[in-house]
Amino acid sequence: MPKSYLIAICAGLLSLVAAMPALNGAPGGLLLFYVAALPIYLTGFAYGVTAGTVATLSGFVAALVLGGVLVAGVFALVHLLPAWAVIRHAMLQRQAPDGHTEWMAPGPIVAGLSGMAGSLMLLAGLVFIANGTGLSIIVTDRLSEVLAAMAPDMPQAMRDEMVQLYSPLLPASLGSSWIIMAMISAAVAQSFLARIGRNLRPTPRYANLVLPEWISWALVGAALVSLVASGELQFLARNLTLALAVPFFLLGLAVIHHWARRVRHGGFALVAIYFLIFVVGWAGLLVTAAIGVLEQWGGIRHRLIGPAGGNPPHDD
Repeated sequence: MPKSYLIAICAGLLSLVAAMPALNGAPGGLLLFYVAALPIYLTGFAYGVTAGTVATLSGFVAALVLGGVLVAGVFALVHLLPAWAVIRHAMLQRQAPDGHTEWMAPGPIVAGLSGMAGSLMLLAGLVFIANGTGLSIIVTDRLSEVLAAMAPDMPQAMRDEMVQLYSPLLPASLGSSWIIMAMISAAVAQSFLARIGRNLRPTPRYANLVLPEWISWALVGAALVSLVASGELQFLARNLTLALAVPFFLLGLAVIHHWARRVRHGGFALVAIYFLIFVVGWAGLLVTAAIGVLEQWGGIRHRLIGPAGGNPPHDD
């Protein structure tokens, strides 16, 4: 067996070890859960798609044997599926007319992840609607159960208020964190491998992010449905819109980074902007995503602060 396959199997097992505490409900396991897929990204980016596939399969089989179908399913959905998808697309390459190698850029990758999250959300919503319930009802009930288990001494009125506050956008929050967590893990793995000289592909310039056109139309379609629909369909469309807005949020950050490189004390400005986004929550995310939409449709990087460098990938 090739050495890379042995490393891949160990990476899948290590990923499961990191995720298991949170999957079993152990306190303090959430931090490890967020970085659980990092060994798989490291393997895929260092040894290629086949090794990344072996790592994901070994992690899934081990989760199935040790934790059962439910644990394996959650582990695969949260970590293995996005890791495999990112590795597979990130390692795509083609020969350019001038002879140099063009690698898949991060724009189509993050758009694909967003589309995957949206598709899973749409499928779940339609299944629940077909069964006569609804995604909003399921979300509300499950959130109430989680709060009751985590804070049994909390007054019922306060618990109901929290459920009403968080449940309308909970699917979008989970989908957005799913996308961003995957992209952060991929970026960290690529950066580490580049530092030690084990990366197979060059590190992309994330500030030059370019999104494919289809994600714009998907966002517009979901937003229009959320405005004209009602009930369960509106709930589903609203959350789908926010999940599809994540690539535009990242594009907005790319515009902000471009701007920061061209002003005095740009590093301090970036810290202040990130802090402001964190403090204001959804409002900051939506404003940044709006900047990304303006960039996608109006090219404000080119008009205001100069064109983005580098060549867009063939899938852009």
